[in-house]
Amino acid sequence: MRVGSIVLSSTQGLGILAKDFYDAGLVDEVLIKRKSKKKHNLDWYPSAKFIGCPDSDFHKGVDLAESQKMINFLSKIDLLLLFELPFFWSIYEYAREMGVKVCLMPMYEVTPLPQYPDAFVCPSRLDQEIYKKNFPEIKSQFIRVPTHSAIKWRLRKTAKTFVHNAGNGSSMDRNGTRALIDSMKYIKSPIKLLIRTQNPGLLGGLVDNLDDPRLEVVTEEIPFDELWKTGDVFIFPERFNGLSLPIQEAFASGMMIMCGDRFPFNSWLPKDPLIPVDSYEEKHIIRGQPFQSAIYDPKKIAKAIDRWYGEDITEFSLRGKEWAEANSWENLKPKYIEYFKEISDG
Repeated sequence: MRVGSIVLSSTQGLGILAKDFYDAGLVDEVLIKRKSKKKHNLDWYPSAKFIGCPDSDFHKGVDLAESQKMINFLSKIDLLLLFELPFFWSIYEYAREMGVKVCLMPMYEVTPLPQYPDAFVCPSRLDQEIYKKNFPEIKSQFIRVPTHSAIKWRLRKTAKTFVHNAGNGSSMDRNGTRALIDSMKYIKSPIKLLIRTQNPGLLGGLVDNLDDPRLEVVTEEIPFDELWKTGDVFIFPERFNGLSLPIQEAFASGMMIMCGDRFPFNSWLPKDPLIPVDSYEEKHIIRGQPFQSAIYDPKKIAKAIDRWYGEDITEFSLRGKEWAEANSWENLKPKYIEYFKEISDG
């Protein structure tokens, strides 16, 4: 059985996710979605072809030459694995005509379903609950995204340096960056807070008037294998996602996790350091499912930080190591192979 995927080759969440599946041998063939704003890592897939149009037109069809690339690509595989987005709606039709099964790893709040795949592989229990409820006729299974092969665990002993990923600028403040920055004026401890962003203009309005020597904003791109070397605590009051690769990666690297005390994270992370949720509000991103978005009180974030600053976090670091080993590629790859065969043969 050969598995193919349409991937990004840029250094961002979806790009790194697909590359790890490829490096683990679960994806055999790829087409690279051409992106106009991001640098391509040409060494990731040396023999792969590019397909597509600018990002703003990702929902449109492809011309005849691009269609032929898609047909040639599908002729080499038995199953098409898509991460979050199909990029080209027509891929479902081509695959169906050619007898290729489609498995989609969704992100429930943003994944569109212009056509239905043959199966879902859900990366979180929240995604699994939603897709089983809303699409009971479509095969679905929860399999966690394995610990990234480049992550190296390191023991963290004391909570002093807190790290937050603001990313490219998340939709509806997904990562809780605004609430975290607002909490700084209430934090009494001499913490060091590193906020990392790939968009230098993102934090301008939030930190321009914040004269606080405890805060450092990092804007340069950090190689993935160095991303989790710095810091003791990953603080991430995220609002509504089910899968959070940064949370999984930081935990696997040995950092203590301070994210929101909400499902599904409170079902597998150590609960004591989690940040209380004040309330929820219903949100909806155009292409995805309606969802409950958590609201955090900056004063309670500050209280949680002060509670843990200077504390011994060795226990949490060791628990991250255990979790990383339990969710390694060695342990989870057979589950993916079994499920993919089941879909392909079904």
